[in-house]
Amino acid sequence: MRVLSVAAASILLSSALASAQAPPPNPTNKTGITGLMHAIHSTNDAAKTLEFYKAVFGLDGQVRPFASQGPQILTNSPGATLQVAMTRIPGAFNFELTQFGNIDRQLNKQPDIADPGAPMMKLIVRDIDAVVANAKKVNAPIITKGGAPVVAPTSIGKAKAIIMRDPDGYFVEAIQGPPAADAKAAVLGAIMGLTIRDTDETMKYWNGVLGFSLQAEDKFSNDQAMLDLLGLPKSASYRMVSGVFPNNNARIEMIEIKGVPRKPFDLRVTDANACGMAINVGHIRDVLAKIKENKGRVLSRNEELVEWSDTVRNVFVKDPNGLNLELVGSADPKL
Repeated sequence: MRVLSVAAASILLSSALASAQAPPPNPTNKTGITGLMHAIHSTNDAAKTLEFYKAVFGLDGQVRPFASQGPQILTNSPGATLQVAMTRIPGAFNFELTQFGNIDRQLNKQPDIADPGAPMMKLIVRDIDAVVANAKKVNAPIITKGGAPVVAPTSIGKAKAIIMRDPDGYFVEAIQGPPAADAKAAVLGAIMGLTIRDTDETMKYWNGVLGFSLQAEDKFSNDQAMLDLLGLPKSASYRMVSGVFPNNNARIEMIEIKGVPRKPFDLRVTDANACGMAINVGHIRDVLAKIKENKGRVLSRNEELVEWSDTVRNVFVKDPNGLNLELVGSADPKL
């Protein structure tokens, strides 16, 4: 259960290597975030959701059972079963689709795009017209006004882009990438997106508590093309926040939206459409202590680190927006 650049190793819930790998070295001896491992998307039906990403974006993967009690402790869900499909996004990171069973879980809850905690996967594609055609074949709901790509500010500059929902209601943005004659894959890269409640609050948590380096725009904007892309009215405005993970240069982009109704979107890790990320951290015990000191929410059993293996410790926490963060660190307190 773990987004643009070199892929990190999959530790938790990767169907093959889950218990065998340790966090990457922390040469700076940093306390806090040292890299992104993968994005997490809990589904209503992992096979159905995987088929959507295959049909629309050409991504691949296979749903497999995950036979371990580790996730039960990590998510504080005794007796829960788990299926996982780990999809590889070319030029980016892994995207983990999960489906929990044998547990009461919330199904089919979908956020509006302005709701704090609403997730978005931003996929840079080789041919956006082909992606749109594929999306229409599977009747994917289109959020962008007019149901067609618009030229708007994006992660890679002004480009054609469109936003849709996957079968669970998870937002997916397709962005037309630069010409890449040698690229055979339909997807060229990816960025994790998240709607946030308050920029200052989010930066205080991510930068001050987690030791990250988010940067925010100075003011709110109301670019009409961007509002059309997001399916928002003229009354809305937005402010962007972004950061790059050390070690692998994976990128996250956050957006605060105002001028429209908003409601929290905050799900348990086991609920369908819950989203999250698996993140490497240095000095995980100190990071967890700092989260508790700042009254952050800890989700794992007894609010304690989980002994995933002899060398790995991890824990699930919540950021202020309801995003589930799996922190993965070394059992060695010196690392």
